[in-house]
This record gives sequence, structure tokens and C-alpha cells, in this order.
Amino acid sequence: MAFDGKITDTQKAISEFGIQDIGEIVDSLKGDLLHPYLERGLMFGHTDATKIFDAIKKKISFAVMTGIKPTGQYHIGSLITCNEVLYFQSLGGKVYFCVADMESYLHSGTSLEEGHNTAIDNVADILALGLDYKNSYIYKQSEQKDVLKLAVLFTKNITYNMIKAIYGEQAFGAYQSALIQAGDILLPQLKQYEGPCLTVTPVGLEQAPHARLTRDLARKQLFREHYGFKMPSFTFHQILGSLDGGDKMSKSAGHSFMLTLSETSKSLKKKIALVFTGGRETKQEQLELGGRPDICRVFDLYRFFFMNREDELKKRQKECKTGKILCGECKQDLFSRACKFIEKHQTKKESKFDLAKQILEE
Repeated sequence: MAFDGKITDTQKAISEFGIQDIGEIVDSLKGDLLHPYLERGLMFGHTDATKIFDAIKKKISFAVMTGIKPTGQYHIGSLITCNEVLYFQSLGGKVYFCVADMESYLHSGTSLEEGHNTAIDNVADILALGLDYKNSYIYKQSEQKDVLKLAVLFTKNITYNMIKAIYGEQAFGAYQSALIQAGDILLPQLKQYEGPCLTVTPVGLEQAPHARLTRDLARKQLFREHYGFKMPSFTFHQILGSLDGGDKMSKSAGHSFMLTLSETSKSLKKKIALVFTGGRETKQEQLELGGRPDICRVFDLYRFFFMNREDELKKRQKECKTGKILCGECKQDLFSRACKFIEKHQTKKESKFDLAKQILEE
């Protein structure tokens, strides 16, 4: 399966990219090891992640790789990956956080100067969300020579047909970006960092091609002999759909259909009013037939972010299906919860800008 920028056939993607069901791992986890995303099936798959959870249980060190493209404000879809990264860090992982400014330039034409200013804002967000910067390595791609060196070395060991088979027909910059990203994922394993080590990268399903490419490169004998690479692990999560009912919430979807962590109370209320629901055509039908939480973006926002207790989520699902709660009431509750979360976040973020600037510039 070639990658065309969207992967919507989950089962086919799992088959083509060798993603395993994470259920077996989930069954072995208890207490703090069992993240709500695992319990709810939001983290649904993995590639070679059993060894990461074994390492956690045995208190063996490992690295967590993640990053963000500095193309705009931190939106709530990115919070999914952030929550997983914070989860792995809380269990002992050292975080490698990449500001993917080269990727932003190659994909979106974002200048490095513009990307730098956006990156300060983005890093202030992740610090406010709880990232322990003292157990993290935060860097910009454009200034990380080891990543760029790996990307160049990889070009010598991959053919056009190989990369086209994974990504399909793309502009050359997209292929170059993929090789740089592979360098990011393998960076923690260089001897001047953690040395050959276990690594896990939490991603959405659309990142499956990058996982495959990186593992293909890591298993090449030349790199195994020279760097001693261990095969990198990945976990895969469901994608949060766009507020208008589309496939994915992203910065390119349009500001009206994207929740950011910089919303005002007024803008948040307006956006939530427009969120696609699983409600019926009329109030009478809703009371008689109930709602459809399986296609409802409001319920998705509860599942991912705003209802941590499992019993509360199941109760809301039942109320929806039986028509005991109407969409307007459900949206009002969502607004109240989201507004409280975002206001608290913005207060924390205000105190993190100087630190974010210091990290990225010094």
C-alpha cells in the first residue's frame, strides 16, 4: 500500500504495514500502566512495542520519540500524541522532542524564521501540558546535525523504487522529509545520546509509512554494524476527526473546524456549536430513536479528552443512545469542560514562554 497522505482503511493498513493488535499488551497491564487510551481502544495497535512495556515493568531505560511541525497553533488533535508521550515519560522514558522545521519547510513552505517563532509557542504549550524538560531533549531539525547526517547517509542506501513503494508518487521534498524523520526516530540510539537503546514513537495511523521506512533502514546490516541500532517500536492511535465530520482534524482543515489550545471562551463556544453530532433530524426522533455516539464528534472529544472516568463515559453513551440527553445539552457540557481545561492551560502556558525560548535558542 503506497501512502497518499490519507489512510482511512484501518484493516488494510494494519495488514500492509505489519501493525499488531495491542490488545494482548493491554490485557497484561494494571493500575498506572493502563492509560485510558489503551482501555478505550484509542491506542489500538503497535509494532514491536511488547519489549517497551516489558522494559517499563523491569525499570529498564528507554526513549520516547515525538515532534511537531511548527506551522500554527497547537491544536487539540496534537494533544492525543502529547498525552501518550507524557504517559510514557511518567513510566520512565526520556523524551526526544523534535521541532520539525525542515519538514514544515519541505511540505508547507514555512520559512525557518517563521517556524522558529511558532516553535516557541508550541514548546510553551507542551511544557504547560506537563512535559518534564529536564528529562527531555528538545531540538530543531534544522540545527540537529546528527539527524541531517543520518538522512544523507540513508539516501545512499535506499532506491527511488523502494521509497515510492511506501509513499507513492510524491514531490522529492516529501521523500527527503521522510528520510529526515527517520533520522529523528533513530537519533536517541546514537552513542552520543542514549547509545543503542529501546525507543517508542506514538503516532497516528497515517504515520505507518514512516514507521515502516525507519524499521527498513534500521535493519540494514550496514547501519546495524556501524550504529548497533535496535529496532524502533511504535504505538498507533485512532485519529480525531474534523469537527465538521471529516476524516481528520488538522491545521490544513481550516480554522473554523479546528480546536486550538489558544481559543477564547467566545471562539470556543462558536466552534462547539458547529460540531458535527450523531443527533437525529428532529427532537422527537432523538427522543424516540436516540443519538448515534459512534459517529458523533462531540462524543469523540469526550472519549479523547474530557471524560477521564470510564463509568461517566459509558453513562453518557447510554444516555445518548436512549435519547435521555439531547445534543444541545451535551454540547453545553462539552463547552463547560473544554473552557475550563483551556483557560487553565493558558494560565500555565503564560509562565512557560521564557523557558521555551531559552530551550530553543540556548
